[in-house]
Amino acid sequence: MTSTYDHLLHLCRAGAPLLHIASYEWERVRGHVIGLAGDLGLPMHVWSQSRGLLRCSGEGELEAEDEEARDPLELLRSIHAAEEPGIWLLEDVHPFLHETHHEVLRWLRELARLPTSPRKIVVLSTPTPGLPLDLRKEVPTLELPLPGVDDLRVVLEQTATAMGVRATANEALLDAARGLTVMEASLAFGKAAAALGRLDHGAVPLVAHEKERIIKQSEVLEYYPTDASMADVGGLDQLKTWLERRGRAFGAGARDFGLDAPKGVLLLGVQGCGKSLTAKAIAATWQFPLLRFDMGKVFGGIVGQSEANIRTALHVAQALAPCVLWIDEIEKGLAGMGSSSDTDGGTAARVVGTLLTWLQEKRDPVFVVATANRIDMLPPELLRKGRFDEVFFVDLPSQAVREEILRIHLAKKKRTPADYDIADLATRAVGYSGAELEEAVREGLCEAFSEGCELAARHIARALEQTYPLSRTMRDQIEDLRAWARVRARLASAQTPEPLPKDAEGASPPRLRQEATRNPFIPRQSS
Repeated sequence: MTSTYDHLLHLCRAGAPLLHIASYEWERVRGHVIGLAGDLGLPMHVWSQSRGLLRCSGEGELEAEDEEARDPLELLRSIHAAEEPGIWLLEDVHPFLHETHHEVLRWLRELARLPTSPRKIVVLSTPTPGLPLDLRKEVPTLELPLPGVDDLRVVLEQTATAMGVRATANEALLDAARGLTVMEASLAFGKAAAALGRLDHGAVPLVAHEKERIIKQSEVLEYYPTDASMADVGGLDQLKTWLERRGRAFGAGARDFGLDAPKGVLLLGVQGCGKSLTAKAIAATWQFPLLRFDMGKVFGGIVGQSEANIRTALHVAQALAPCVLWIDEIEKGLAGMGSSSDTDGGTAARVVGTLLTWLQEKRDPVFVVATANRIDMLPPELLRKGRFDEVFFVDLPSQAVREEILRIHLAKKKRTPADYDIADLATRAVGYSGAELEEAVREGLCEAFSEGCELAARHIARALEQTYPLSRTMRDQIEDLRAWARVRARLASAQTPEPLPKDAEGASPPRLRQEATRNPFIPRQSS
């Protein structure tokens, strides 16, 4: 695979005089440009508004050249007029890449049209991708990927030397730092070295914990602990069998056999029936890190911020591969698919388009688990083959599955399921979701504790009777969902779905009661 540096070198040899590299990692960007200057045999200069113009040696050492050269406009004019060849790296130039700085953009366009002799190359370094419309067609943009294992090994060795500790380049330790920038990895290794006095396998939990904190700072991805297991998921036998087969495709020999890395699964169904729990269980079973992707946090108020957020999130997921990317209630994030320039400038459509293209084209072992409750809000582009390996419908649990779910939650509460009439409780709970059954066990425990006695089946039965399940309040929507799934999705469970319970004749759903009190502000009639 061609590296970013190779792309950069080929573009320069092709005659490109103006390039753009997007990355937060200034040190790696500078290292690429230093290597470029060495391969092309050109002197190198580095500019920033804080330090002016500096001369850079082949070893990366900087010395002042013109400390008064702080104005980017004057700098661009001087580069354009220079008769000597060279490479100029303009660091943190993004505040000037805006339509309000028209003169700067105009001079950059002039630099993009320079002849190849004398050979002058200008490299723009910005934290995030995206250029003004004036430059997009004339300036090639390269995005520097997050550091791989080899780069992280260098960071590990540098940190150990700086802190005077012993370091062992353990693969688990390097894997624990994947998904971090060079600066973040250096901080994580340094924190572990300060706590342990060494950098070896024992530092893995500390580095992983620091990575969890750093990823949370992105406010788009959340590093989730994988504390669930498939044993915690009641029913869904066909989905579990499918996942077991798909999990083997990540193992050794799968690529040699011709298998591609599994793309993911879309779980449609009724709320509270175990879709999110399944995502957590998949990661725990496969021993992959679990990333929760909140699409609602992608959108930002600054121009280009939303597009940058979605790209950053997907790059982090790829850097952490193999991993599980959990997109909960994906239909809410796709609600803006039909946006236009009259509403939000088409931002939502571009963000969703980026996600759909990534789902289709990704080759890294990132297994996407997307959950949805409203099929009417899902665009057809998402449901077609190629985005996900399969679409499963998760229905309300059957009698046998309800018994299994009750046993699971009673065992979690340190109760012996055999002491309770599970079959009778499951019969009383026709149409109840797994979440409603779990809440009934909790409510039963609360009542038993209030009465000062041990939990009994009557407490759970009373809690079930006092619950008005979702299958009654949303009966029509669930029926429509079932009808849609019969011909468009695979069933997650082999059991035939039970008919939804009907209300007693004349009964109506519970309503909020309001006290009939007289409004004290109505004027009283005088006698």
